[in-house]
Order: sequence, then structure tokens, then C-alpha cells
Amino acid sequence: MTAREPAPATPCDSPCLDALELLSHGHEHTRALADECRRVARHVECDPAMQQVAEALCRAIHRMAALEEELFFPAARAALEASALVDIAELEHATARQIIRQLRETDPREPRYEALVLALTECVERHARHEQGELFPRLRESCLDMDTLGQQLSARLSAPDDGTPDVEERRHAVRAATH
Repeated sequence: MTAREPAPATPCDSPCLDALELLSHGHEHTRALADECRRVARHVECDPAMQQVAEALCRAIHRMAALEEELFFPAARAALEASALVDIAELEHATARQIIRQLRETDPREPRYEALVLALTECVERHARHEQGELFPRLRESCLDMDTLGQQLSARLSAPDDGTPDVEERRHAVRAATH
């Protein structure tokens, strides 16, 4: 009987990834979903495939944004003297949440739905470029312990998504219920 070899670890499963490598992997995943949204949007009108890919993109954004907002941004803000780079990243998250909220309120058969999906893909690209091109290099130069933060991010990422809405989603639900 031969010993079964363990499956190779994916980048998110690897305990040796530092925080920026882990977040870069998350950016690549959301960028791939954004690329798929653009591909479907250009070739298919009113297809459920666009809605499915867009929903997958929204879930990925929600999960990565929660990860960054809960653990990464506070650590980055503490490590950097000027927090404008973190402020920009947080504003990009707010923009993505706003687009996602509009997307959820729009019928996928409406032309506006495709426009919102494309706007969301551009937001994903802009956010990844900003973090990887400006914020991450500054953090590499800081005293932030990327290995420890990477372990914290990995632990949070490997925890099951309990589906709990983020703060903005809870506020939106309360407003919608009162109107």
C-alpha cells in the first residue's frame, strides 16, 4: 500500500504566505472573475451566465473587503505615518459596495445591469492596481510583521463565511425596511 501524497497547497492554503502575497492572490482571483464578467458582457445579452459570474464576483469582493477592513487596513494604518493610501483603498471598497447594492436592486435583463457589472470590474482593477502598486510597496518598507499578519489573514480566510452582512449591508437593510 502506497502512502497517498497530500494535495499541493494552493496559495491561500499555504501557511508561509505573508500578508501581501495572500492579498495579491485574492486580487488575482477577483480580477479573474472581473475578466470573466467582461467576457460574458461583451458576447451575451441577458444571459443568466452574466448574473452568475457577477454574483460570484460580488461574493469574492465581499469576502476580501471584509478581510482587508477587519485586519489589514488597521495594521497598515498603524504601520504607515501617512494613511492616505489606506483611505483611498477604503473609499474604493465603499464604491464597490455602492455598485454592488445597485446591482442587487437592478433586474439582470435591464441594460443598466451590464453597465453596473462593467463599472464593478473597473473598480476591482483600480483597487488592485492601487494596493499592489502603491500601498503594498510602502508596507514592504515598513516595520509591519507581514508573516504574522499573513497568518491572521489566512486563519480568517479559511474560516467559513457565515454570510453575516457587513456594516454597510446592515445599514442598507434597515433603511430599506423603514421605507
